[in-house]
Amino acid sequence: MSQNKRELEELLLRQQHETELLKESLQKANEQEKENQKNPLLPLEEVIQQMGTGMISFPDAPMRIRLGRYFDDHVAIPIPIDYLKEYSNENGVVTLLNDAMGISLTLQYTISKDDTVSFKSVKTGLVNQMKASGIYIELLEEGTVEDEKAPVHFITYRMPTARGVMFQMVFYAIHKEHKGMVIGNYNCFYKDLPIWENVIKATVSYFTFE
Repeated sequence: MSQNKRELEELLLRQQHETELLKESLQKANEQEKENQKNPLLPLEEVIQQMGTGMISFPDAPMRIRLGRYFDDHVAIPIPIDYLKEYSNENGVVTLLNDAMGISLTLQYTISKDDTVSFKSVKTGLVNQMKASGIYIELLEEGTVEDEKAPVHFITYRMPTARGVMFQMVFYAIHKEHKGMVIGNYNCFYKDLPIWENVIKATVSYFTFE
């Protein structure tokens, strides 16, 4: 067997093994999600309601929520202050991070120069960007929180990484008057989904953009 042929076979075997591991991790994530839906710690509606009071009463670990204000107070968003700390804030990008738990929230502020930006175009751009980078994602949900000045559109998906399968929510809002645009990315590990899925989803209900 030639050296080139042997190297090709080894490469194909590694790729096959990686594909099998990917399928296995996504299958486990899917099973976990179904179990979470059957037995949620707190339903989404209750998390949304409690988030508005500043405290979410999870059975083992109550979560304090405070309103974070960014980009010269144009943006307000609820932050779990005991879990996420500001890591960086410069050049129109804010990152809040808990690296040990694999939780992060990133916000980016720009001025939109394209009046044709749509929910569909953002979703298509996200998927194409991931594919171009060789990253596999599975789309889960999408929706809109209506607002007269700046409706918030969101997409959730799961994505395998070297550290484990991640749950991600990408959301964006364009202000109808001053054309400011905020894009956010909020994520956690799938193993932490029983708590964090509904916290992440509830966040867009209180997101405001002035």
